Amino acid sequence: MNSCPSCGCDSSKGIPATPSASVQLAIATIPMQPWEQPYDPVTALKNGTIFPSLNLPFYATGGDK
Repeated sequence: MNSCPSCGCDSSKGIPATPSASVQLAIATIPMQPWEQPYDPVTALKNGTIFPSLNLPFYATGGDK
């Protein structure tokens, strides 16, 4: 049986063993957001964000009709 003592998984039963500590799974990068004047509360609620630069509307039909 090929099991992993840290999580109890068993690769012989189709449950893969966890990756070794030397495997890098992901790198997260988050760009800095510069400060800007936020929307007033009513506009922010309507747009779903308080920051104008994050106001990126999505139109499923290809545009506002």
